[in-house]
Amino acid sequence: MAAARAQFREHGIQRARIEDITAACGLSKGAFYLHYESKEALFAELVKDFERRMDEMFERRTAEEDAFFSKRGPFRSNDFTSGSERLAALTELQTRQDVETLELMWEMRDVIHVLINGSQGTAFDGVIWHTIDREEHRVVVACDRLKKFGVIRTDLTSELIAMVLMGAWVLTMRKMVSRTEKPDFLAMITELNVVVGEGLIPPAVTKPRQKSSSAPRVPVARRRTPRSVRTRKAP
Repeated sequence: MAAARAQFREHGIQRARIEDITAACGLSKGAFYLHYESKEALFAELVKDFERRMDEMFERRTAEEDAFFSKRGPFRSNDFTSGSERLAALTELQTRQDVETLELMWEMRDVIHVLINGSQGTAFDGVIWHTIDREEHRVVVACDRLKKFGVIRTDLTSELIAMVLMGAWVLTMRKMVSRTEKPDFLAMITELNVVVGEGLIPPAVTKPRQKSSSAPRVPVARRRTPRSVRTRKAP
């Protein structure tokens, strides 16, 4: 499978050859068919493995956040204005989760590269967009949950927030597949939290100032009529 991933990345699905895959790992071409009926079947297994691990990561993330809010309760305005310990703990949790996602994308970057650049004319053409659409839906669900706990502002639609976030992730993924040196994922997520996260902080709730009924009344000065226009009494 490792040999196949290298061949798929270099040549794409259509031009990758089974004999090159088996030769790279010291097996005969016939041995390949003891495990897979075709190279497409092998690549499908790689895609399923990537999706399965993304599913597990999303379920784990949801469970961790639900446990966090169950223990610490919903957020309030002073959590953001004072930079509370609860806010710091949630930021640390979500940062770790985001870094784990990037780590998985880095590990599977050759498969992602093939889905983006080497699947044209095959049954996998467009699969990457199906995957992105599915992740976008998950972000919408996550945003709805965070709104319920007062973490992000409610005057923006979850769909719009998901579009912005997924746009950043898709570009990150696209650039990542062509890199040979592993990026600093923690620095990337920290900067993304500044650019996007701070804009999602709920605005502070302030009550309108009410006039007190006991406030002293300011006397109004009596307006005097100028001497020049006073009416003179009739003689």
